[in-house]
Amino acid sequence: MKRIILLVFLLSTTLLCSQKKGTDSSLERVDKIILSYSNVSSIDNLYKRIDYDFNTKIEKARAIFTWIAFNLSYNDSNVIPSPELLAYYGDDSFERLKEYKNRRVIEKAFANRRAVCAGYSLLFKKLCDLMKIENELIRGYTKTSVHKIGIIPRKKNHVWNAVKIDDRWLLMDVTFGSGHDYRGVWQNELDTEYFDCSKEKMKVTHFPSEILWQEYLGHNKLEEFCNQPFYMDTFVKSNLAIISPKNGEIKVKKSDRRVSLKLKGIKKGSTVLCTYSNDGVVRKPKISKEVEGFKYSFKKPFQNTFLNLYIDNTLAVQYKVLIEKD
Repeated sequence: MKRIILLVFLLSTTLLCSQKKGTDSSLERVDKIILSYSNVSSIDNLYKRIDYDFNTKIEKARAIFTWIAFNLSYNDSNVIPSPELLAYYGDDSFERLKEYKNRRVIEKAFANRRAVCAGYSLLFKKLCDLMKIENELIRGYTKTSVHKIGIIPRKKNHVWNAVKIDDRWLLMDVTFGSGHDYRGVWQNELDTEYFDCSKEKMKVTHFPSEILWQEYLGHNKLEEFCNQPFYMDTFVKSNLAIISPKNGEIKVKKSDRRVSLKLKGIKKGSTVLCTYSNDGVVRKPKISKEVEGFKYSFKKPFQNTFLNLYIDNTLAVQYKVLIEKD
């Protein structure tokens, strides 16, 4: 009897692994097909091609994500457009105006192949709506650089998406999935980590304005989110965890000799280094084993600066370092 139970367990485990691999491989197949698309002349044309080429909702959602992320570039222009003044009268008029403005954003994003987060997310929603995939726009906040640590924005600065498939909400950020900024220049680079992004990863980079989505991600207050360190993709995609300091501002007394971070999840043999933005000198840490994780201690800076922590020569997380006056 034990042998039969063990055999059934092994077969079940093998089947589950095969199904997962099958899912991953099917989404990779979706990416390959989408990257071969050419001469997409209209949103309706794109919708019909995706709807014809793919069968399941998860494949169609992935196709939409990949096409937008691969074909749109982030509009990082420093030119601020003049505000558009449009009059409305009553709630119905306001809703029509909002639909009109959203439609213009979608059309411009598709036609110009350039957009900010609103264009990415609204185009994603439009295509999901056409394919009858239940979805939501999520508006909220995200930090764009280490300079923003401790600064609470006055208004929402980001928008992303969620789709419901098989009674499960999948979190998406097509903007983050389309590339990244490198020294002020946008670099297009498809990143499917932001398709069905885990709650844990989304929580450290996104803060929704609606309480429902805040609770879904396990957030507390916006102030707490804004005070966190600035996490890079390397951190988000890894199993790293910060034990302390949780606050993104590290206050150092003049009498202190070192700045210390307690981390866990760093692989054995990995290289941990830091630089300070005011001097660029690469510093090696003193490492000590803690009850949980390890403590990495670096020589302190002598003026206010940013601490850049590198794991295996890749920037993972950044802090503000403030030197307190005695």
